[in-house]
Amino acid sequence: MSTESELADRAQRELSQGNAKTANELFLQLVAHTHVLDVEYDAWLKGLAASYLALGDVHAAAQVRVYLGELKEVESILPVDDFFFRGRIKELEAKRLEGASAALRFQEAAELYRKAGRRVHAAIASAQAGDWPAERADWQRVLADPHLCDHRYEQALAHFDLGMAHRKEGTRAEATRHLIESQRILEEVADDFETRGERERAFDCYAILLKLGKDSGSFETLAEGYINCIRVLKEDSLTFYVLQYYEDFLRISLEREEFHAAATVFREAAEYARKVGMIYERSYLKRAAETWCQAAEKNDRDGGPIEITENAYLAAVDSYNSIGDFFHIRERYHTLSLLPLSDKKRRRYAELTTRYSEVWQDTVESAPFPAYLRQQHAYPEIWFDDLLEWERDGDPLLVCASMVGDTRYADILRRRALTLILGVRKALPGVESLREGASPAVLKQIALGMGELQSYVALRPLEKLSTHAREEVRVAVMDALKHLYFKRTFVLIQHGLKDPQPAVRRAALESMEKLNFPHAFDPLVRIFREHDSPSVKEAALNGLGRIASLEAGEFLIEVARYEPESLRALALGLLGRFDNPDIRPIIARYVEIEDGAMREALLKIIQTVPI
Repeated sequence: MSTESELADRAQRELSQGNAKTANELFLQLVAHTHVLDVEYDAWLKGLAASYLALGDVHAAAQVRVYLGELKEVESILPVDDFFFRGRIKELEAKRLEGASAALRFQEAAELYRKAGRRVHAAIASAQAGDWPAERADWQRVLADPHLCDHRYEQALAHFDLGMAHRKEGTRAEATRHLIESQRILEEVADDFETRGERERAFDCYAILLKLGKDSGSFETLAEGYINCIRVLKEDSLTFYVLQYYEDFLRISLEREEFHAAATVFREAAEYARKVGMIYERSYLKRAAETWCQAAEKNDRDGGPIEITENAYLAAVDSYNSIGDFFHIRERYHTLSLLPLSDKKRRRYAELTTRYSEVWQDTVESAPFPAYLRQQHAYPEIWFDDLLEWERDGDPLLVCASMVGDTRYADILRRRALTLILGVRKALPGVESLREGASPAVLKQIALGMGELQSYVALRPLEKLSTHAREEVRVAVMDALKHLYFKRTFVLIQHGLKDPQPAVRRAALESMEKLNFPHAFDPLVRIFREHDSPSVKEAALNGLGRIASLEAGEFLIEVARYEPESLRALALGLLGRFDNPDIRPIIARYVEIEDGAMREALLKIIQTVPI
């Protein structure tokens, strides 16, 4: 019999004999083992919930039962005046239902959230209920909250949500006013984020503009959102994401018959594919030519100026020429020769048609962007999610509670969130929302636990803890970051690297070395360039070497060519171990322009990089 089985049997005996305190301690030991099978783990949790009830700790028992999905049982034990927790239960119940039953539960959740003073939660529940007047009133309360004054990004989100609520109600003038204000603030905030190097936050702003353009029917706003999202993705070297966003934008542009814009973007996508060495350039050029033809035909149907029709066909000719499709060049010149243009132009186009008279081949091979990647994006509802983050204000217990009942998270993460809540409750009996007064030891436990959640929602609590006066708390925050693979994580890493205490700087450096993922390329390059410390530069280079993207490889080559000797040697060593054979032709290009020791070093690397 395993040790865990023996411990579980003992815990059950203690519980049945009325020794709830001992049973509770034993069950807490068991549930700390979060990797066991569901059936076994759930049995421990049922015993744990029973021990909490026997001890009179209703809230802890309720948290456990939320994880188990026993929502009716939770509702029956919660105090009547625990409006926020009861609102969460109503919301979780609503997500299990459909139609009118779900709407009723969401309305009940919204009313409970209002009583708890949780305005954002109430507004989102009202939106999910389809109760537009209530949603509009809730967002008005959010926007009137004095705590929102110093949070420009969140103000923009609140204006956006209020504007969309007005649209649902049919009050167009008010909707337009709030949406315009949202757009104005978002553009300002996005610039601020980019200036600070937080491009992932700027991306969120542009994604909301994209959503605004889709929902309002404003193609200009939609285009602004897409173009800026694509630009940020390019700067972060996220190649396939760039092409996916191109495809999404092109699909919508064609659906809306915005052919001029679509044709221009097809050319831009072709140039990007060529630049990054992907095989889709010819396909995009062909689609650009076809779309220019559609633009010409639409302008002709709409009775537009003949010069616009002519220029669109000439643009199509240019695109066909780029891929050697002479058959379609002849067809377009023939079309141009029939347009009501001047006699001189018509004769010229007729002559050009004759020049291609012997061309009959109309098939040009081109690999299109794969259909399975050409998908519509399900954009996260950041206009809701980021306001929820603001309302929770970095309270780790509220963040953990939001995860416990949310089955979109993996069970192991929900278990970790639950055990963190229970561990804090044990250290701080009676605490429901962590604000002030916890000891550094408890805050250290919380920081490390937030890292173990491996979730984006853990960042706001860690940001709050990162400014704590005690060194050990800040060290724990930096240590927690090694589990959080998000660009936003590097904002905290940057703070840690500049901390006055060596232990904090060391912990930040150690975590940074473990954050090797594609999105980390841009922050690591920024850290390398901004910090004077040799150890920081070396750690950033090591991280870039482990990313093994072509962009990282090119940066290592740049370092090898221009930086001081110690960094050059490290960069060359990393290139020699670079786990991406596509770096070989890039290094070979530099061999052609280098001489002396650098040329010899690069030649040696080409021989060692795997084919």
